[in-house]
Amino acid sequence: MKLRLSLVIAISLVVVITSCKKTVNFTSTSSYSGSLTDFWTTLQIGKYVTYRLDSLNFYFYGQLDTITSYLAKDSVEDSIIDGAGNKAWLVTRYMSDTTGATWYPGETYTVTPSTQKIEMNENNLRTIKLAFPIDDGFSWPGNTYLPYAPYQDFFVFSDDSHLSLGNWNFTYQNVDKPYIAGNLSFDSTITVMQANDSINVPILDPTSFASRTYWAETYAKHVGLVYRHTELWEYQPPTPDGSQAGYKIGFEVTMTAVDHN
Repeated sequence: MKLRLSLVIAISLVVVITSCKKTVNFTSTSSYSGSLTDFWTTLQIGKYVTYRLDSLNFYFYGQLDTITSYLAKDSVEDSIIDGAGNKAWLVTRYMSDTTGATWYPGETYTVTPSTQKIEMNENNLRTIKLAFPIDDGFSWPGNTYLPYAPYQDFFVFSDDSHLSLGNWNFTYQNVDKPYIAGNLSFDSTITVMQANDSINVPILDPTSFASRTYWAETYAKHVGLVYRHTELWEYQPPTPDGSQAGYKIGFEVTMTAVDHN
């Protein structure tokens, strides 16, 4: 089904095999007096957050682009004890068109919280979403578990920023600040800036290479993720002899919370 295929590209994006194990250490002090789970309190069976998902895809050999919109509901449905003895929560993502009339179960991912970090494993793509201490400017290697070129099965990227995602430093911004996501307002949030780089953007010279690398997520207290915007795309200019027109590859995804319990 088209909806299922778009789910794989827009949400899962890639199936990655996590390779070597790494250890990430964090400091133990913070100016924020609460805990990491303050910003991911949907970790209870029955809790959910529903998002509007807007996916920009490139068609006709990367020369046309179209935005497709869905609803995605992340529902906490169970918990397990992982191989390391940690409690992990199982979250199922359901998909629907924008009417929400019919929901289709999609992927199931895990969220593993601790006092020092919160890890998410989505289709074997393991990332450290939040880390302690919660301070403006604090950074950590959130993609440290990812292999080189994790998107190579879907996109033939050439820009190293799209290949070496393991080198990204996640950084807190706007700690404990209010935020508006769509029609919802939240009194206390944190934003995690994962990457923000570009080359020749906007594309003023269509004869030159262009690239955009952007990933930011905002978490609200007592809710969890309320906004995510991702852009990973490249523009390859036309060949000098005109045999190949300029084209884009990659994706752009925006998730905005529209409901939660």
